[in-house]
Amino acid sequence: MVKVTIYSSGAHYGPLKPAAPLRYDMRDVTNPPRQLRGSMDGRSKKLRDHLMNDKDFIALLETIQNDILQEIERLEKLECGKGKEVNVGVEGDKEAAPTQEIQQGRDEAEQKCSIDAELHDKGNVPPDEEETASEASISGDQCDSDNENGPTIFVNCFCQLGRHRSASMVEALARLKWPAGTDIEVIHRDIDKDRRSSGKQKRVGKSSRMRGDNGFAED
Repeated sequence: MVKVTIYSSGAHYGPLKPAAPLRYDMRDVTNPPRQLRGSMDGRSKKLRDHLMNDKDFIALLETIQNDILQEIERLEKLECGKGKEVNVGVEGDKEAAPTQEIQQGRDEAEQKCSIDAELHDKGNVPPDEEETASEASISGDQCDSDNENGPTIFVNCFCQLGRHRSASMVEALARLKWPAGTDIEVIHRDIDKDRRSSGKQKRVGKSSRMRGDNGFAED
């Protein structure tokens, strides 16, 4: 499982610490009208609907979505690749000593036949080694998609105050369709802060929500 934590923040209150690997400046997107900004923030569907009609907002939304999808794919490949062994120099060794390998193969075959015959005489039938090896190979190459301790992708969308454009972008991203098993977390760092009080929050606590099986509920 890959977890994606998406932050909204305001440049007015300083950068996100530690900095997210995926960072997007929303300040080039046109601010919503004052009448919307005064009574709403990015958690409001009406404000988001207004920004969803802005071509710059939509273009950036698609860019961020594609970047996150690429990062999810990269991390999943890394997770699936763990534990795979790479044999180095095997072919060279075979070419260097073919006679020795053939003789060793004959000795192993004769030894196996002797063991199998002895087991058969005692009534013990050896397992099908070819089938067992195949099953072991499948088990070893299979990626554990239900890993609860999987990697986390950190994303930061920021505007001037972190209340309207960046918060709307984070909410819009959370409502997109993501690959199965992707866990989306939304955190609005500055959405409840009062600009006039040097970053002090008007209400206690940050806005943080996890997307469940049914996604985020509309406002």
